[in-house]
Amino acid sequence: MDVNEPAALAEREAAAGHALAAYRERRRRRRGEDTYFGSAECLLGPQETDAPPSERSRRRIEVMNEAAEAGMPGDLADLLYEVALEEGVDPALAYDLVRSGLGVCPPAEGLLNAPEHPTTDKYRPEWLTEPIPPDILLRERMLRLSFRRLRRLLESHDSPDEAFRAFAREPDVGQMGY
Repeated sequence: MDVNEPAALAEREAAAGHALAAYRERRRRRRGEDTYFGSAECLLGPQETDAPPSERSRRRIEVMNEAAEAGMPGDLADLLYEVALEEGVDPALAYDLVRSGLGVCPPAEGLLNAPEHPTTDKYRPEWLTEPIPPDILLRERMLRLSFRRLRRLLESHDSPDEAFRAFAREPDVGQMGY
């Protein structure tokens, strides 16, 4: 899919708009009982750490249940939740973004799981420890890149709609399945 092709751009912008609309609908439904989902500032998620543990647990369960209903693997849902919290994006928004299929595309050359710097301990060879499977590393890195980019755009744009359109227009954003 060509990045500059108008149809592809329109499709990505529509997917980004759908993710934001799904998040807003969730906030609208939850507004009566949970003020966390009721304010626009919660697109960025540092408030999650301020919530009581029971509330954090309930929110986590809700995102995990929605992911399971959508057919998303549990390990991916758990990973996106943790990465979203670490990157300062609301996990519910991160879930909608991943579910829409938009994300930073993986590098064309793939990802190596060999250590960047070889071990210097001559009594502990590299082959003694199991390497991390490359797809787990790749998923985590791509989620981090996507959420960092989204957070940067949400902070720099006046409107979340503009930020999501800008996210969809950037060149290395593409459709990624789960």
